[in-house]
Formats: sequence, structure tokens, C-alpha cells
Amino acid sequence: LTNLDGAGLEATLAEASIALSTPVLLESLITPLLHKIGEGWRRGSLRVAHEHMTTGVVRSLLGNLRKSGSVPSTAPELVVAAPAGQRHELGALMVAVAAASDGWKVTYLGADLPAADIAAAARKRNARAVALSIVHPVDDPGLPGEIELLGSALEDDTVLLAGGNGAGAYSAALAAAGGRIIDDIPTLRDELQALRAP
Repeated sequence: LTNLDGAGLEATLAEASIALSTPVLLESLITPLLHKIGEGWRRGSLRVAHEHMTTGVVRSLLGNLRKSGSVPSTAPELVVAAPAGQRHELGALMVAVAAASDGWKVTYLGADLPAADIAAAARKRNARAVALSIVHPVDDPGLPGEIELLGSALEDDTVLLAGGNGAGAYSAALAAAGGRIIDDIPTLRDELQALRAP
């Protein structure tokens, strides 16, 4: 990472993805790596180029992991997105990978998506839950309205979940929309397991 060796980072993460289970890879390697990048960038020890290179490598790895598993046709459906104004998608990708590895069918919509489009996808896919990744900005004046619109547009039995470093800044809007804040990947996995229970 510090030497901007993208191929080396890619090879290391690929080896780790073979040696580690998906939950351990996400919780013990990818999450701490992304936190260290953010800290290094804030301290000035890493440049934007380091962050962009790492993000690209991690995005590629997560995309491959998301496509690698197979789930039964009867599995519950999860729609994953970052809402309007949220352009950081790695958290959403991590959620998609974690859910798929736990046997959920995942419809991944990407970043910066309007509430109406997320709700339409959830209805079309008959989603049991919608997961939002909220990272930055934490002071978007339009996002509370988007969250509330999403909550009102979802089917009554579709659960709204939100996580990411910025989710807490929108806790009032999430509560008004009937949503729950998820603190980390292990909590997400527990929540999804509970949603599968009869």
C-alpha cells in the first residue's frame, strides 16, 4: 500500500480471500485496512493516490467475492445501496458480500441512488430487507428526506437497515422511517439471521 504496489496488494488480498472465511476476511482484514487508510490520509502519512489505489483493489476483490457464491432460489432477498449523495460504496459492497456468504440473494444497486429507485427495486425483488451504506457526508440536508421517503415507499414487511460511519448522523430520520442502525458486519449478520427465522 505505502509503495503504491497495486499488484502486490491485489495478490496479498487474493491470498487472504482463499485462506480466510468471508466473515473473517471482511471483519479482520478489509475493515481494519480501510480504517487505516482513512487515518493515514487524515494524518497526512498517506495521499489520495494511496486511498484511490486501495479502494480500486478492494472494490475489485469484493465484486469478485460477491459473484462467486451461489444461493438457493428460495433464499430471502436483500437490496443493498448507498442513498442519494452517498458516493462511497465499499461499505455497501461489504454488506452485499457478507449477506451473500450467509445465503441471501443480493441485489446490489451501487452508490448515490435516489430513494424512489431503491424502493422500486425492493418491491420488484420482493426484498425482505434493504440495507443502506451511509459514510460521507454526514451533514447532507437532503438525505433525511430521502431516508423518510424510502421508509414510506417500502412494503410494510420490508426491513430498513443502515450502517456505515455516517449512519448515526441520520439516526432521527432512520427512526422516523422505521429503520435500524447496524454498527458493524457481525451485527449485520446477526440481524439478517434473525430476519430469516420463521
